[in-house]
Amino acid sequence: MRRVSRTLHQVGATLVLSAALMVAGASSASATAKPIGDLVPAGAKVLIWNYPLPTANKVLTGTLEVTNPTIIAQVRSLINSLPVTSSAHRICPDDMMLPYTVGFALSTKAKPFTRVVFQLGGCPYARVYQHGVAISPTLGGPNLSWTYARIQHLISPKGQPLA
Repeated sequence: MRRVSRTLHQVGATLVLSAALMVAGASSASATAKPIGDLVPAGAKVLIWNYPLPTANKVLTGTLEVTNPTIIAQVRSLINSLPVTSSAHRICPDDMMLPYTVGFALSTKAKPFTRVVFQLGGCPYARVYQHGVAISPTLGGPNLSWTYARIQHLISPKGQPLA
């Protein structure tokens, strides 16, 4: 009888512990608003970098295409590692910076299936678009500028946009 009682006690303790772990797991899952899976999916054969080229009279856009699979994978990984930013309204300084865009496509002639727009001025963020539709929430965090600088260095090792 004592043995059965001890076994039932152990089973009860295991059930209580399992329930506590499930509750803790559910609350940590709901704490992150980042969608399940990568916001930038695998499969791109071309990375397209669009960057502003301000001139005296107007702003032109430079474009650079990258087909190196290692660089594409590294940029994709950096973007997917960005945390979610708060969606609460914030007071931001005037944003005078022009956005930079990183697109992921299946070929040089194909339209990007995923685009990531980096806005580094004001309240910095990165917004992901899948097939032209914005995915919420935005990405950012304290390392956003560093992450973008690393992406720019991977795409253009000299650190300068190419005309």
